[in-house]
Amino acid sequence: MTKLLVASLLLVSIYSVNAGLFGSSCEDVPANLCARVYDDEDCKGWGLDIPEGEMSFSFWSPVWYWYRNDIESVSVRKGCTFTGFDDTNYRGESATIRAGSRDRHVNLDDEDEYEDMDEEIESIICSCK
Repeated sequence: MTKLLVASLLLVSIYSVNAGLFGSSCEDVPANLCARVYDDEDCKGWGLDIPEGEMSFSFWSPVWYWYRNDIESVSVRKGCTFTGFDDTNYRGESATIRAGSRDRHVNLDDEDEYEDMDEEIESIICSCK
């Protein structure tokens, strides 16, 4: 009886994680975008679509100001490269996230390579092959 209960709980746990009930709620990036950035880890909170090209979150911009220094997770479409900078006009420290044959989802604070960019991004360059 105990083995059956443990096996049942294991199956429910696996299903819950795969269904997004716990953990990441990241979805594939649409084909018309280069990436998507989010306010919270695991692709939660507000989301902002990132087309190919450059984007700067200047403090004087009434639209883009709200995204300045507030990005915690990034989803990059397969075949695309996302670079975030900690200064406007594509200067300062940067971190580059490349997605190979699959979309790539990164919580900036969870990986040593990107943790310095957590809530520090002020400009973005994104390109796809």
